[in-house]
Amino acid sequence: MRKFLSIIIILMFFAFLPMIAPAETTFGEPFSNGSPACVSCHSIAAAGYTTPTWAIDLSTVYNDLGGDPEVMKMVIKSSGVKAMDAVYGNAAIPAKELDAKVSSFAAISSEKQAKLSSFGIYTAAGGVFVVFLIIVRLFFRRNNKLEENR
Repeated sequence: MRKFLSIIIILMFFAFLPMIAPAETTFGEPFSNGSPACVSCHSIAAAGYTTPTWAIDLSTVYNDLGGDPEVMKMVIKSSGVKAMDAVYGNAAIPAKELDAKVSSFAAISSEKQAKLSSFGIYTAAGGVFVVFLIIVRLFFRRNNKLEENR
């Protein structure tokens, strides 16, 4: 019985794992021309990049710009922010790499990812772990009355 319950608990934990794991994106990769990665300055919580940064979180930027890939490319190349324009404005960024970044933003802009990012990836993982511990405690506790009757 204990093996069966252990297997069920482990399966329950792994059922939540896809919600906890960050999306696979290209945000951490610098451009091939030497321009820095997006996460050098920005956090992107929906993709799992939650470290403190000095620029805004870009989790919802694709939706904020209307979901238009061309507008997104234009903002990357010419955002109006002096630091970004100096780094990306005159840089010869290959179109293939820009398309990859824009598709990464599109991938994290889904409603499910936005809800999960606002909830917090570590909060979700901590909640699953606490539930796991409670279930283990409930199913594997000692019954003193039964042990006395042995």
